[in-house]
Amino acid sequence: MRTHFPGRRGNSRWRRLVVHLRLAVGADAGPLRRPVDRSRSRALLAAWLAVVVAAAGAGAAALFMYWSAQADAARAAARLHRVPAVVRSEPQQADLSASGAPAGGYRALATWTYPAGHTVTEQAAVPSSAGPGSQVRVWVDDAGRAAGGPRSTSDIVATTGFVVLGGWAAVALTCAVGYSVRRSRLQRRAEEEWQTDWAVVEPTWTGRAGGRNGSDA
Repeated sequence: MRTHFPGRRGNSRWRRLVVHLRLAVGADAGPLRRPVDRSRSRALLAAWLAVVVAAAGAGAAALFMYWSAQADAARAAARLHRVPAVVRSEPQQADLSASGAPAGGYRALATWTYPAGHTVTEQAAVPSSAGPGSQVRVWVDDAGRAAGGPRSTSDIVATTGFVVLGGWAAVALTCAVGYSVRRSRLQRRAEEEWQTDWAVVEPTWTGRAGGRNGSDA
């Protein structure tokens, strides 16, 4: 029964990486190393480097997008107000395009007073359990009109992560496809070179050099 040690597998990956790195920079110039081997290692390292750089760029982009979205949310929240209101109708499932209600939320006719002395009656986002006459709190803007609530941190994180990870995945997939194409071309070149070399070596190797068929007769 063969026992596998996790550390050995990790070390093997590092050893292969070192081998490819030495080949790529020309430090491993043994008699069995061919130019095509060096090109293959360079293609592999270039693909991995592009993925790592893309990951670093995605991290920086994520931070920038998060801070920017947080700043926008803070500016928007400064113009929003949570005020008491009285529900006037039965809540209805909100249209996704309706302002003031999140996806899957409910809206109903409600009445509130904001700014002071200014009474407004219009559709606003309310809990699904709020019936006519219920006291709720709704989000309004500086003019007293119904508005959507400020973006939450979880929403900002989810949106940022989706956009950034999607972009990084696209870059990684492009690198993988590019490396696969390059490797296929290098493999064909290696086979062509091998056939060329074998055409030179094969007569001597099989004893057919100089027109002989392997016997002295």
